[in-house]
Amino acid sequence: MTSRVLTLFCFACVVTARLLADDQVPQSALPSPQIRIGTIAISGSLRLRGEGWNWFLHDSRAQYGYGQSLLRLGISQRRSRFDWKLELEQPALFGLPRDATVPGTGEALGLGATYFAANGNQRNAAAVFLKQGYISFKGFGSNGSHLRLGRFEFADGLEATPPDETLAALKRDRLAQRLIGDADFATVGRSFDGLKLSYDRGLANFTFLGARPTEGVYQADGLREMDVDVLYGAYTREIPAPLATSELRLFAMSYHDGRSVLKVDNRPLDARQLDTANIRIETFGGHFVSAWNTPVGKWDALLWGALQTGRWGVLDHRASTVDVELGWHPPHIWGKPWLRASAFRGSGDNHPEDLKHETFFQMLPDSRLYARIPFYNFLNTMDFTGQLIMQLHPRLTLHSQIHKVKLTEKKDLWYLGTGAFQNSSFGYEGISAGGRGGLANYVDASVQYRTTQHLQTTFYAGVLSGKAAMTNRMQGRKGGYASIELLYHF
Repeated sequence: MTSRVLTLFCFACVVTARLLADDQVPQSALPSPQIRIGTIAISGSLRLRGEGWNWFLHDSRAQYGYGQSLLRLGISQRRSRFDWKLELEQPALFGLPRDATVPGTGEALGLGATYFAANGNQRNAAAVFLKQGYISFKGFGSNGSHLRLGRFEFADGLEATPPDETLAALKRDRLAQRLIGDADFATVGRSFDGLKLSYDRGLANFTFLGARPTEGVYQADGLREMDVDVLYGAYTREIPAPLATSELRLFAMSYHDGRSVLKVDNRPLDARQLDTANIRIETFGGHFVSAWNTPVGKWDALLWGALQTGRWGVLDHRASTVDVELGWHPPHIWGKPWLRASAFRGSGDNHPEDLKHETFFQMLPDSRLYARIPFYNFLNTMDFTGQLIMQLHPRLTLHSQIHKVKLTEKKDLWYLGTGAFQNSSFGYEGISAGGRGGLANYVDASVQYRTTQHLQTTFYAGVLSGKAAMTNRMQGRKGGYASIELLYHF
């Protein structure tokens, strides 16, 4: 790690050690404290994070660290019939690696290389811009309904909040931002310029979004819009029962990418260079999630899937994806363990020479929610996952996962990235799998401690064993990623 990241790590450890000794810390969830001047509220947050990578690809390896900070400051007002908010964001990156790429090909060795390239090959980058600026008109039809206009954040899957804690956690951690998200894990994230309509009727919610995403995510400057259009509509309904609570969502999404950038897919380079037609994709899908009590504990199940059609430039686009998950809360055990297992498949393209594109396209997600070591996404991927979540203390949460990740089609690419983030590059990187399907196995753990009412600290570490698509070595190769983060709300 660089000296700056080590300094940040030591600072975080000292602060955490001091605050762990404070027995007067409230044991509630982290709030969003505000300074109020009459009906005007001032709020903000500061996030500091140090990241370390030990990463490889084929015969190349890079070991490095870098730091980042994110300051957000907002002013807002809530009235009976409307509310508004203005929020500025000031991200900064420092100590980015200048040599974390494969010699000759320029393929990235970890996210440090992605940040470096996205910011004009600068080791340090910073900006200030308008993150959110909107007005919401509310109260028509029902108290929860609203029409929002301007620049705002949005995440698909969170259109309604279920009363059951298990379902609420599943929606936040296992359903949100699969197709549209604010990419909050990245230093900058993304916003949307447009309108959002949310209408509640009894146990049902109708949501509509028409917007254009901003630049950002890995690029420090997140002010400008991209030449990308998104239309999204969803119907969500709570389904209560005596011993179970369930929810159903049906959604449709239209995505148009009019940027003049080289598409990333499994066709030869000359074919892609000749394809200057726009991408137009329609996605139709839904989820069903349920939690129920039994004498041997609480169980939950999740089913999510989608079908896609449209045009991938000059190609017909046809793709699909499905995810099945099952969870169990054993009763009366210390730490309140939550055991979960899931199987995911995103379609790939096994015929690069035909006139079809069959790789499932994840439009504008936050991929890190589902790939905690962010080296893959939903494109041409199968992911078999086991999870253990424990509440070791009211303020201390342990979350560990184990993954087996494979490529769906060997003649397709291994895709990395989290969707469009600037007008000058596609947003996804594709690496040839060389006709091999094994990608990696990895295990990780994170510890989150709510140190005070205003501050939480998160440690994360993941180790990986790369398989045939990442290395030619029969025994595989090892890599890893670690981070420490402080998040302060005021």
